[in-house]
Amino acid sequence: MVTTCKNCNKKFIGHYCNYCGQPANTHDINFKYLWHELQHGIFHIDKGIIHTSKELFTRPGHTIKEYISGKRVKHFKPVAYIIILSTIYVLLAHLLHVKTNFDKMSVVLDGNNKAQANEIVHLINSSVKWLQEHYAYTLLMLLPVISLASYLAFRKSRYNYIQHLVLNCYIAGQRMIVFILFLPIIALCSSNEAVSVVENIETLIWVSLMTWTYIQFFDNNKILKNIRLTIISYVLFGILFLVLLIIAILTVALFVR
Repeated sequence: MVTTCKNCNKKFIGHYCNYCGQPANTHDINFKYLWHELQHGIFHIDKGIIHTSKELFTRPGHTIKEYISGKRVKHFKPVAYIIILSTIYVLLAHLLHVKTNFDKMSVVLDGNNKAQANEIVHLINSSVKWLQEHYAYTLLMLLPVISLASYLAFRKSRYNYIQHLVLNCYIAGQRMIVFILFLPIIALCSSNEAVSVVENIETLIWVSLMTWTYIQFFDNNKILKNIRLTIISYVLFGILFLVLLIIAILTVALFVR
């Protein structure tokens, strides 16, 4: 049966247009369509968040390697994966009224300091607050730095920088799931000390998961070598982040001068 594509107006035979890939059958935009897309895009067991998340906690390095090598039908796209999970995290944190130590972070100066210094601190705190309120964007902005660190640490591997971006996108999503699972526990904490203990446990878990992922992903290396290179990537990220932070502070200082 010949079909006229509703997207490019070309005639074709089959389920998809040979010119632009548009499906032959397009459904009306209504509640039924919305519900189908929700099921198909997020909850569909074959290629939704549930399947991807399960894979990232059972065989993380192998599943990311498969995605990079072209086996992508069953996996949720990495950037969309982070954005959705980060949005879920922010909504749950808001509903549970959770304040982590990162949320409480700010810079304070003595009242006797110069007005210019106080203005710099105000701008820094405003930036920190924006990062706290836009957790998804914060993750996305840090990913290029994290990926550069892992790329430099594992530079002898066959993977390029963009592939390291994909790798760290999924690891960031993996980390977000850990944070989401711990949100109810943090909400029950009655002191900052208790929150710190829970956050330290969170950090230990996601660092362990990240190391395990790197060990599986770079399985051509020996395990001890992968652990050493993973530690190097952490150190490199810390250095790169510190350099960027100093540049940002100096830029702010010049801005208010």
